[in-house]
Amino acid sequence: MAVKPIKRSRKKYSAGATNYNSRSGTREFYAGGRNDQRRLTTQQLAKDIQDMMTANRHKMMLCDARYIYQSFSSVAGAVKQKANYVYGNSWRLQSHSADLDFAQSVQDDFKNLDHFFDIRGSNFSFRKSIWRGSKALDVDGDFFAILTEQEETGFPKIQFIEAHQVGDWGSISDGMVTDSAAYNGLKICAGVILDAFNAPIAYRVKDDSRALGFQDVPANSMVHFMDTEWFTQSRGQPAIAAAVLDWYDLSETRDAQKVKTKVNSILTLIESNESGNRDTARDLMGLGQGQSTPATTYMDSGMIRIIKNGGSLKGHTVNDPPEAWQKFTKTVEQSAFYALGWRREMLDSSEVGGAGVRAFQGDINKSIKLRCECLNYGFKRIAQYIISKRAKQGAYTLPEDWWKVSFTAPAEFTVDEGRMRAADIEDLRAGLTTATNIMERQGRNFEDELMQRAKELVTIKQIADQHGLDYRELSLITRPGDIVPGQQLTNTDDE
Repeated sequence: MAVKPIKRSRKKYSAGATNYNSRSGTREFYAGGRNDQRRLTTQQLAKDIQDMMTANRHKMMLCDARYIYQSFSSVAGAVKQKANYVYGNSWRLQSHSADLDFAQSVQDDFKNLDHFFDIRGSNFSFRKSIWRGSKALDVDGDFFAILTEQEETGFPKIQFIEAHQVGDWGSISDGMVTDSAAYNGLKICAGVILDAFNAPIAYRVKDDSRALGFQDVPANSMVHFMDTEWFTQSRGQPAIAAAVLDWYDLSETRDAQKVKTKVNSILTLIESNESGNRDTARDLMGLGQGQSTPATTYMDSGMIRIIKNGGSLKGHTVNDPPEAWQKFTKTVEQSAFYALGWRREMLDSSEVGGAGVRAFQGDINKSIKLRCECLNYGFKRIAQYIISKRAKQGAYTLPEDWWKVSFTAPAEFTVDEGRMRAADIEDLRAGLTTATNIMERQGRNFEDELMQRAKELVTIKQIADQHGLDYRELSLITRPGDIVPGQQLTNTDDE
Protein backbone atom coordinates (compact mmCIF):
# COMPACT_ATOMS: atom_id res chain seq x y z
CA MET A 1 0.00 0.00 0.00
CA ALA A 2 1.31 3.42 -0.94
CA VAL A 3 2.34 5.85 1.78
CA LYS A 4 -0.27 8.50 2.42
CA PRO A 5 0.79 12.10 1.75
CA ILE A 6 1.78 14.19 4.75
CA LYS A 7 -0.67 16.79 5.95
CA ARG A 8 0.94 20.16 6.57
CA SER A 9 0.41 21.96 9.86
CA ARG A 10 -2.17 24.72 9.84
CA LYS A 11 -0.59 26.46 12.82
CA LYS A 12 1.34 29.67 12.42
CA TYR A 13 5.08 29.54 13.06
CA SER A 14 6.16 31.30 16.24
CA ALA A 15 9.06 33.67 15.99
CA GLY A 16 10.99 32.00 18.82
CA ALA A 17 14.22 33.34 20.27
CA THR A 18 17.84 32.43 19.79
CA ASN A 19 20.54 33.65 22.13
CA TYR A 20 23.77 34.75 20.42
CA ASN A 21 26.23 35.31 23.25
CA SER A 22 29.34 33.81 21.71
CA ARG A 23 31.16 33.99 18.38
CA SER A 24 33.55 31.13 19.06
CA GLY A 25 31.57 27.95 18.49
CA THR A 26 34.78 25.92 18.00
CA ARG A 27 33.13 22.64 19.02
CA GLU A 28 30.39 22.80 16.40
CA PHE A 29 30.32 20.10 13.75
CA TYR A 30 29.40 22.63 11.03
CA ALA A 31 32.11 25.28 11.17
CA GLY A 32 30.10 27.63 8.99
CA GLY A 33 27.29 27.47 11.52
CA ARG A 34 29.10 29.25 14.30
CA ASN A 35 27.19 31.88 16.23
CA ASP A 36 27.57 35.25 14.55
CA GLN A 37 25.79 38.55 15.06
CA ARG A 38 25.32 38.82 11.31
CA ARG A 39 22.86 35.93 11.53
CA LEU A 40 20.47 37.79 13.82
CA THR A 41 18.35 38.89 10.83
CA THR A 42 18.31 35.51 9.06
CA GLN A 43 17.45 33.12 11.88
CA GLN A 44 13.76 32.85 10.89
CA LEU A 45 14.21 31.82 7.24
CA ALA A 46 13.95 28.05 7.83
CA LYS A 47 10.22 28.00 7.08
CA ASP A 48 7.91 27.30 4.18
CA ILE A 49 8.09 30.07 1.61
CA GLN A 50 4.34 30.65 1.77
CA ASP A 51 4.55 31.27 5.54
CA MET A 52 7.26 33.89 5.14
CA MET A 53 5.67 35.55 2.10
CA THR A 54 2.77 37.15 3.95
CA ALA A 55 0.16 39.23 2.17
CA ASN A 56 1.83 42.48 3.27
CA ARG A 57 5.27 41.39 2.12
CA HIS A 58 3.88 40.16 -1.16
CA LYS A 59 2.19 43.51 -1.71
CA MET A 60 5.42 45.36 -0.83
CA MET A 61 7.42 43.24 -3.27
CA LEU A 62 4.81 43.78 -5.99
CA CYS A 63 4.88 47.56 -5.51
CA ASP A 64 8.70 47.62 -5.59
CA ALA A 65 8.81 45.66 -8.84
CA ARG A 66 6.20 47.83 -10.53
CA TYR A 67 7.98 51.01 -9.45
CA ILE A 68 11.32 49.78 -10.79
CA TYR A 69 9.71 48.72 -14.07
CA GLN A 70 8.14 52.14 -14.53
CA SER A 71 11.22 54.08 -13.37
CA PHE A 72 14.07 52.31 -15.18
CA SER A 73 13.96 52.46 -18.95
CA SER A 74 16.53 49.64 -19.18
CA VAL A 75 14.37 47.34 -17.03
CA ALA A 76 11.20 48.17 -18.97
CA GLY A 77 13.09 47.63 -22.23
CA ALA A 78 14.45 44.25 -21.11
CA VAL A 79 11.05 43.02 -19.90
CA LYS A 80 9.33 44.09 -23.12
CA GLN A 81 12.13 42.66 -25.25
CA LYS A 82 11.84 39.31 -23.49
CA ALA A 83 8.07 39.35 -23.99
CA ASN A 84 8.59 40.08 -27.70
CA TYR A 85 10.75 36.99 -28.14
CA VAL A 86 8.43 34.81 -26.03
CA TYR A 87 5.41 35.86 -28.10
CA GLY A 88 7.23 36.02 -31.43
CA ASN A 89 3.96 36.48 -33.37
CA SER A 90 3.43 32.76 -32.87
CA TRP A 91 1.28 30.73 -30.42
CA ARG A 92 -1.23 29.54 -33.02
CA LEU A 93 -3.36 26.66 -31.78
CA GLN A 94 -2.57 23.24 -33.27
CA SER A 95 -5.00 20.33 -32.79
CA HIS A 96 -3.43 16.85 -32.79
CA SER A 97 -6.66 14.89 -32.96
CA ALA A 98 -6.76 11.89 -35.30
CA ASP A 99 -10.03 13.34 -36.64
CA LEU A 100 -8.56 15.67 -39.26
CA ASP A 101 -11.86 17.43 -39.95
CA PHE A 102 -12.29 18.20 -36.26
CA ALA A 103 -8.67 19.35 -35.97
CA GLN A 104 -9.06 21.75 -38.89
CA SER A 105 -12.37 23.07 -37.50
CA VAL A 106 -10.79 23.80 -34.11
CA GLN A 107 -7.79 25.56 -35.64
CA ASP A 108 -10.04 27.68 -37.89
CA ASP A 109 -12.29 28.46 -34.91
CA PHE A 110 -9.41 29.82 -32.83
CA LYS A 111 -8.07 31.77 -35.78
CA ASN A 112 -11.39 33.44 -36.56
CA LEU A 113 -12.46 34.11 -32.95
CA ASP A 114 -9.09 35.17 -31.53
CA HIS A 115 -10.37 38.66 -30.63
CA PHE A 116 -13.62 37.47 -29.02
CA PHE A 117 -12.49 35.23 -26.15
CA ASP A 118 -11.29 38.00 -23.83
CA ILE A 119 -14.11 39.36 -21.67
CA ARG A 120 -12.91 42.95 -22.23
CA GLY A 121 -13.74 42.89 -25.91
CA SER A 122 -12.20 42.61 -29.35
CA ASN A 123 -9.33 44.99 -28.58
CA PHE A 124 -7.63 42.20 -26.59
CA SER A 125 -6.36 39.31 -28.66
CA PHE A 126 -6.16 35.87 -27.05
CA ARG A 127 -2.76 35.22 -28.65
CA LYS A 128 -1.39 38.63 -27.67
CA SER A 129 -2.23 37.76 -24.04
CA ILE A 130 0.96 35.69 -24.20
CA TRP A 131 2.96 38.93 -24.48
CA ARG A 132 1.14 40.53 -21.56
CA GLY A 133 1.47 37.33 -19.55
CA SER A 134 5.25 37.19 -19.98
CA LYS A 135 5.52 40.82 -18.86
CA ALA A 136 3.28 40.14 -15.84
CA LEU A 137 5.47 37.23 -14.68
CA ASP A 138 8.56 39.45 -14.66
CA VAL A 139 6.92 42.48 -13.05
CA ASP A 140 4.11 41.03 -10.88
CA GLY A 141 5.31 37.47 -10.39
CA ASP A 142 2.01 35.85 -11.36
CA PHE A 143 -1.40 36.45 -12.89
CA PHE A 144 -4.70 34.59 -13.12
CA ALA A 145 -7.40 33.73 -15.66
CA ILE A 146 -11.02 33.03 -14.73
CA LEU A 147 -12.79 30.55 -17.00
CA THR A 148 -16.25 32.02 -17.52
CA GLU A 149 -18.87 32.43 -20.25
CA GLN A 150 -21.24 34.91 -21.81
CA GLU A 151 -24.44 34.65 -19.82
CA GLU A 152 -26.85 35.00 -22.75
CA THR A 153 -25.19 32.64 -25.24
CA GLY A 154 -22.82 30.41 -23.27
CA PHE A 155 -19.90 31.58 -25.44
CA PRO A 156 -16.57 30.94 -23.62
CA LYS A 157 -14.94 34.00 -22.11
CA ILE A 158 -11.63 34.53 -20.31
CA GLN A 159 -11.13 37.17 -17.63
CA PHE A 160 -7.49 37.86 -16.82
CA ILE A 161 -6.81 38.91 -13.22
CA GLU A 162 -3.66 40.77 -12.19
CA ALA A 163 -1.66 39.92 -9.07
CA HIS A 164 -2.90 42.78 -6.87
CA GLN A 165 -6.53 41.64 -7.21
CA VAL A 166 -5.93 38.40 -5.29
CA GLY A 167 -5.22 38.80 -1.59
CA ASP A 168 -6.22 38.19 2.03
CA TRP A 169 -9.46 40.12 1.88
CA GLY A 170 -12.19 39.66 4.46
CA SER A 171 -11.88 38.12 7.92
CA ILE A 172 -8.58 36.29 8.43
CA SER A 173 -7.40 35.03 11.82
CA ASP A 174 -3.86 33.70 12.25
CA GLY A 175 -3.67 32.97 8.55
CA MET A 176 -6.94 30.98 8.53
CA VAL A 177 -10.22 31.67 6.75
CA THR A 178 -13.03 32.51 9.19
CA ASP A 179 -15.72 34.08 6.99
CA SER A 180 -16.55 31.37 4.46
CA ALA A 181 -18.79 28.36 5.05
CA ALA A 182 -17.02 26.43 2.32
CA TYR A 183 -13.44 27.19 3.39
CA ASN A 184 -13.57 27.98 7.12
CA GLY A 185 -10.52 26.76 9.01
CA LEU A 186 -8.37 26.46 5.89
CA LYS A 187 -5.07 28.23 5.46
CA ILE A 188 -4.88 31.30 3.20
CA CYS A 189 -1.60 32.71 1.87
CA ALA A 190 -1.77 36.04 0.01
CA GLY A 191 -5.20 35.16 -1.36
CA VAL A 192 -4.58 31.47 -2.11
CA ILE A 193 -6.75 29.11 -0.02
CA LEU A 194 -4.95 25.80 0.60
CA ASP A 195 -6.07 22.36 1.69
CA ALA A 196 -4.28 20.14 4.20
CA PHE A 197 -1.66 19.22 1.58
CA ASN A 198 -0.93 22.84 0.56
CA ALA A 199 -2.78 22.38 -2.72
CA PRO A 200 -4.74 25.46 -3.91
CA ILE A 201 -8.48 24.87 -3.80
CA ALA A 202 -9.70 28.47 -4.17
CA TYR A 203 -8.53 32.02 -4.79
CA ARG A 204 -9.85 35.09 -2.98
CA VAL A 205 -10.43 37.74 -5.65
CA LYS A 206 -11.41 41.33 -4.95
CA ASP A 207 -15.01 41.92 -6.06
CA ASP A 208 -16.57 45.30 -5.24
CA SER A 209 -19.99 44.14 -6.46
CA ARG A 210 -20.36 41.80 -3.48
CA ALA A 211 -21.21 42.83 0.07
CA LEU A 212 -18.03 41.29 1.49
CA GLY A 213 -15.90 42.93 -1.20
CA PHE A 214 -14.42 39.67 -2.49
CA GLN A 215 -15.28 36.36 -4.13
CA ASP A 216 -13.73 32.94 -3.53
CA VAL A 217 -13.18 31.42 -6.99
CA PRO A 218 -12.74 27.61 -7.00
CA ALA A 219 -9.40 26.40 -8.38
CA ASN A 220 -11.09 24.41 -11.15
CA SER A 221 -12.44 27.69 -12.56
CA MET A 222 -9.19 29.60 -12.26
CA VAL A 223 -5.84 29.25 -14.03
CA HIS A 224 -2.90 30.47 -11.95
CA PHE A 225 0.18 31.42 -13.97
CA MET A 226 3.43 31.55 -12.00
CA ASP A 227 6.99 30.36 -12.40
CA THR A 228 7.58 28.57 -9.10
CA GLU A 229 11.05 28.34 -7.56
CA TRP A 230 10.10 26.60 -4.28
CA PHE A 231 8.00 23.55 -3.51
CA THR A 232 6.16 25.41 -0.74
CA GLN A 233 5.42 28.46 -2.85
CA SER A 234 1.80 29.56 -3.31
CA ARG A 235 2.28 32.95 -5.02
CA GLY A 236 4.67 34.03 -7.73
CA GLN A 237 7.65 36.27 -7.05
CA PRO A 238 8.50 39.07 -9.52
CA ALA A 239 11.75 38.40 -11.35
CA ILE A 240 12.64 42.08 -10.88
CA ALA A 241 12.39 41.77 -7.09
CA ALA A 242 15.48 39.55 -6.84
CA ALA A 243 17.63 42.61 -7.55
CA VAL A 244 15.39 45.26 -6.01
CA LEU A 245 18.14 46.61 -3.73
CA ASP A 246 20.56 46.88 -6.66
CA TRP A 247 18.03 48.86 -8.67
CA TYR A 248 17.33 51.22 -5.77
CA ASP A 249 21.08 51.75 -5.26
CA LEU A 250 21.52 52.49 -8.95
CA SER A 251 18.60 54.89 -8.81
CA GLU A 252 20.28 56.91 -6.05
CA THR A 253 23.68 57.02 -7.75
CA ARG A 254 22.14 57.94 -11.09
CA ASP A 255 20.08 60.74 -9.58
CA ALA A 256 23.21 62.16 -7.92
CA GLN A 257 25.21 61.82 -11.13
CA LYS A 258 22.49 63.57 -13.11
CA VAL A 259 22.52 66.52 -10.70
CA LYS A 260 26.29 66.72 -10.96
CA THR A 261 26.19 66.59 -14.75
CA LYS A 262 23.51 69.29 -14.93
CA VAL A 263 25.51 71.61 -12.66
CA ASN A 264 28.67 71.08 -14.67
CA SER A 265 26.83 71.63 -17.95
CA ILE A 266 25.63 75.05 -16.71
CA LEU A 267 29.04 76.28 -15.47
CA THR A 268 31.11 77.84 -18.23
CA LEU A 269 33.85 80.08 -16.72
CA ILE A 270 35.83 80.39 -13.48
CA GLU A 271 37.00 83.92 -12.52
CA SER A 272 40.08 84.86 -10.45
CA ASN A 273 40.80 88.56 -9.68
CA GLU A 274 43.10 90.73 -7.52
CA SER A 275 40.51 92.12 -5.17
CA GLY A 276 39.30 88.80 -3.88
CA ASN A 277 35.72 89.97 -4.38
CA ARG A 278 33.29 90.26 -7.19
CA ASP A 279 33.35 93.45 -9.23
CA THR A 280 30.90 96.03 -7.83
CA ALA A 281 30.17 97.00 -11.40
CA ARG A 282 27.92 93.95 -11.45
CA ASP A 283 25.40 95.91 -9.36
CA LEU A 284 25.56 98.87 -11.70
CA MET A 285 25.05 96.55 -14.64
CA GLY A 286 22.00 95.02 -12.93
CA LEU A 287 23.73 91.69 -12.37
CA GLY A 288 23.42 91.76 -8.57
CA GLN A 289 25.80 90.33 -5.90
CA GLY A 290 28.53 92.75 -4.88
CA GLN A 291 31.43 92.82 -2.40
CA SER A 292 30.06 90.14 -0.09
CA THR A 293 30.50 87.39 -2.67
CA PRO A 294 33.64 85.18 -2.42
CA ALA A 295 36.48 85.80 -4.84
CA THR A 296 36.36 82.61 -6.86
CA THR A 297 32.92 82.39 -8.40
CA TYR A 298 31.21 80.46 -11.15
CA MET A 299 29.50 82.20 -14.03
CA ASP A 300 26.50 80.48 -15.50
CA SER A 301 24.42 80.52 -18.70
CA GLY A 302 27.45 81.41 -20.83
CA MET A 303 27.65 85.08 -19.65
CA ILE A 304 30.65 87.27 -20.50
CA ARG A 305 31.96 90.00 -18.22
CA ILE A 306 34.81 92.53 -18.09
CA ILE A 307 37.67 91.67 -15.70
CA LYS A 308 40.38 93.81 -14.03
CA ASN A 309 43.97 93.91 -15.09
CA GLY A 310 45.74 90.89 -13.70
CA GLY A 311 42.54 88.94 -13.48
CA SER A 312 41.90 85.80 -15.45
CA LEU A 313 39.13 83.62 -16.77
CA LYS A 314 39.49 79.93 -17.45
CA GLY A 315 37.08 77.48 -18.93
CA HIS A 316 35.30 75.06 -16.60
CA THR A 317 35.95 71.48 -17.67
CA VAL A 318 34.90 68.20 -16.10
CA ASN A 319 35.04 64.54 -17.05
CA ASP A 320 31.48 63.40 -16.40
CA PRO A 321 30.28 60.78 -16.01
CA PRO A 322 33.47 59.18 -14.63
CA GLU A 323 34.64 56.00 -16.34
CA ALA A 324 34.87 54.14 -13.02
CA TRP A 325 31.26 54.98 -12.22
CA GLN A 326 30.14 53.75 -15.63
CA LYS A 327 31.94 50.43 -15.12
CA PHE A 328 30.40 50.05 -11.66
CA THR A 329 26.93 50.74 -13.06
CA LYS A 330 27.45 48.19 -15.81
CA THR A 331 28.55 45.53 -13.31
CA VAL A 332 25.50 46.07 -11.10
CA GLU A 333 23.19 46.06 -14.11
CA GLN A 334 24.64 42.79 -15.39
CA SER A 335 23.96 40.98 -12.11
CA ALA A 336 20.47 42.49 -11.92
CA PHE A 337 19.69 41.36 -15.46
CA TYR A 338 20.90 37.83 -14.65
CA ALA A 339 18.38 37.73 -11.81
CA LEU A 340 15.75 38.82 -14.32
CA GLY A 341 16.62 35.83 -16.50
CA TRP A 342 17.98 38.05 -19.24
CA ARG A 343 21.31 39.40 -20.44
CA ARG A 344 22.38 43.04 -20.44
CA GLU A 345 24.08 42.42 -23.79
CA MET A 346 20.62 42.20 -25.36
CA LEU A 347 20.43 45.99 -25.03
CA ASP A 348 23.84 46.39 -26.69
CA SER A 349 25.47 43.29 -28.17
CA SER A 350 28.38 45.16 -29.76
CA GLU A 351 30.79 43.97 -27.04
CA VAL A 352 29.96 40.29 -27.50
CA GLY A 353 32.08 38.39 -29.99
CA GLY A 354 33.55 35.01 -30.89
CA ALA A 355 32.64 32.07 -28.71
CA GLY A 356 30.85 34.43 -26.34
CA VAL A 357 28.20 35.00 -28.99
CA ARG A 358 27.17 31.33 -28.98
CA ALA A 359 27.06 31.15 -25.18
CA PHE A 360 25.10 34.41 -25.05
CA GLN A 361 22.67 33.13 -27.69
CA GLY A 362 22.22 29.85 -25.79
CA ASP A 363 21.41 31.67 -22.53
CA ILE A 364 18.74 33.77 -24.20
CA ASN A 365 17.10 30.79 -25.92
CA LYS A 366 17.02 28.82 -22.67
CA SER A 367 15.35 31.74 -20.92
CA ILE A 368 12.77 32.02 -23.71
CA LYS A 369 12.01 28.28 -23.62
CA LEU A 370 11.58 28.27 -19.85
CA ARG A 371 9.12 31.17 -20.05
CA CYS A 372 7.22 29.48 -22.90
CA GLU A 373 7.01 26.27 -20.87
CA CYS A 374 5.59 28.20 -17.93
CA LEU A 375 2.92 29.87 -20.08
CA ASN A 376 2.15 26.84 -22.24
CA TYR A 377 0.45 24.74 -19.56
CA GLY A 378 -1.97 27.47 -18.48
CA PHE A 379 -2.93 28.55 -21.99
CA LYS A 380 -3.36 24.92 -23.05
CA ARG A 381 -5.86 24.51 -20.20
CA ILE A 382 -7.67 27.65 -21.36
CA ALA A 383 -7.76 26.32 -24.94
CA GLN A 384 -9.24 23.01 -23.79
CA TYR A 385 -11.92 24.89 -21.86
CA ILE A 386 -12.80 26.95 -24.94
CA ILE A 387 -12.97 23.85 -27.16
CA SER A 388 -15.33 22.08 -24.75
CA LYS A 389 -17.61 25.12 -24.48
CA ARG A 390 -17.67 25.63 -28.24
CA ALA A 391 -18.64 21.98 -28.67
CA LYS A 392 -21.59 22.52 -26.31
CA GLN A 393 -22.63 25.37 -28.58
CA GLY A 394 -22.63 22.96 -31.51
CA ALA A 395 -19.57 24.29 -33.31
CA TYR A 396 -18.23 20.72 -33.66
CA THR A 397 -18.48 17.25 -32.13
CA LEU A 398 -15.75 16.18 -29.74
CA PRO A 399 -13.80 13.02 -30.62
CA GLU A 400 -12.06 10.98 -27.91
CA ASP A 401 -8.74 12.77 -28.37
CA TRP A 402 -10.18 16.30 -28.59
CA TRP A 403 -7.96 17.53 -25.76
CA LYS A 404 -4.68 16.98 -27.63
CA VAL A 405 -3.62 20.52 -28.51
CA SER A 406 -0.45 22.58 -28.56
CA PHE A 407 0.78 25.97 -29.75
CA THR A 408 3.32 26.91 -32.37
CA ALA A 409 6.55 27.96 -30.71
CA PRO A 410 8.26 31.33 -31.29
CA ALA A 411 11.40 31.46 -33.40
CA GLU A 412 14.74 30.93 -31.71
CA PHE A 413 16.90 33.94 -31.05
CA THR A 414 20.07 34.15 -33.14
CA VAL A 415 22.73 36.77 -33.64
CA ASP A 416 23.82 35.32 -37.00
CA GLU A 417 20.82 34.25 -39.05
CA GLY A 418 22.82 33.32 -42.14
CA ARG A 419 25.26 31.05 -40.29
CA MET A 420 22.45 29.28 -38.45
CA ARG A 421 20.50 28.66 -41.67
CA ALA A 422 23.58 27.22 -43.38
CA ALA A 423 24.20 24.93 -40.40
CA ASP A 424 20.57 23.76 -40.51
CA ILE A 425 20.90 22.80 -44.17
CA GLU A 426 24.10 20.85 -43.54
CA ASP A 427 22.54 19.02 -40.56
CA LEU A 428 19.47 18.18 -42.64
CA ARG A 429 21.60 16.77 -45.46
CA ALA A 430 23.64 14.72 -42.98
CA GLY A 431 20.47 13.34 -41.37
CA LEU A 432 21.24 14.97 -38.02
CA THR A 433 17.95 16.87 -37.84
CA THR A 434 14.55 17.01 -39.51
CA ALA A 435 12.72 19.62 -41.52
CA THR A 436 10.05 19.69 -38.79
CA ASN A 437 12.63 20.54 -36.15
CA ILE A 438 14.11 23.32 -38.29
CA MET A 439 10.67 24.79 -38.99
CA GLU A 440 9.71 24.75 -35.32
CA ARG A 441 12.90 26.57 -34.31
CA GLN A 442 11.97 29.25 -36.87
CA GLY A 443 8.53 29.61 -35.32
CA ARG A 444 6.77 27.89 -38.22
CA ASN A 445 4.73 24.72 -38.65
CA PHE A 446 6.07 22.12 -41.09
CA GLU A 447 2.61 20.91 -42.16
CA ASP A 448 1.41 24.45 -42.81
CA GLU A 449 4.50 25.17 -44.90
CA LEU A 450 3.98 22.02 -46.98
CA MET A 451 0.34 22.91 -47.54
CA GLN A 452 1.34 26.39 -48.69
CA ARG A 453 3.97 24.96 -51.04
CA ALA A 454 1.41 22.56 -52.49
CA LYS A 455 -1.00 25.45 -53.14
CA GLU A 456 1.76 27.40 -54.86
CA LEU A 457 2.64 24.44 -57.11
CA VAL A 458 -1.00 24.02 -58.12
CA THR A 459 -1.21 27.73 -59.00
CA ILE A 460 2.07 27.55 -60.97
CA LYS A 461 0.85 24.54 -62.99
CA GLN A 462 -2.46 26.23 -63.78
CA ILE A 463 -0.78 29.39 -65.03
CA ALA A 464 1.83 27.40 -66.99
CA ASP A 465 -0.92 25.40 -68.74
CA GLN A 466 -2.75 28.59 -69.65
CA HIS A 467 0.32 30.01 -71.38
CA GLY A 468 1.71 26.77 -72.83
CA LEU A 469 4.80 26.72 -70.60
CA ASP A 470 6.63 24.04 -68.71
CA TYR A 471 5.64 24.57 -65.07
CA ARG A 472 9.24 23.95 -64.02
CA GLU A 473 10.28 27.14 -65.77
CA LEU A 474 8.08 29.11 -63.38
CA SER A 475 8.86 27.14 -60.24
CA LEU A 476 12.67 27.22 -60.40
CA ILE A 477 14.74 30.21 -59.39
CA THR A 478 17.76 30.37 -61.67
CA ARG A 479 20.90 32.47 -61.81
CA PRO A 480 22.89 33.51 -64.87
CA GLY A 481 24.58 30.42 -66.31
CA ASP A 482 22.18 27.91 -64.74
CA ILE A 483 20.63 25.22 -66.96
CA VAL A 484 16.85 25.46 -67.04
CA PRO A 485 14.49 22.63 -68.07
CA GLY A 486 14.26 22.26 -71.89
CA GLN A 487 17.47 24.15 -72.58
CA GLN A 488 19.83 22.39 -75.06
CA LEU A 489 23.56 22.45 -74.44
CA THR A 490 25.85 23.68 -77.20
CA ASN A 491 28.02 20.87 -78.60
CA THR A 492 31.49 22.04 -77.56
CA ASP A 493 34.60 20.21 -76.41
CA ASP A 494 34.32 21.79 -72.97
CA GLU A 495 30.81 20.33 -72.56
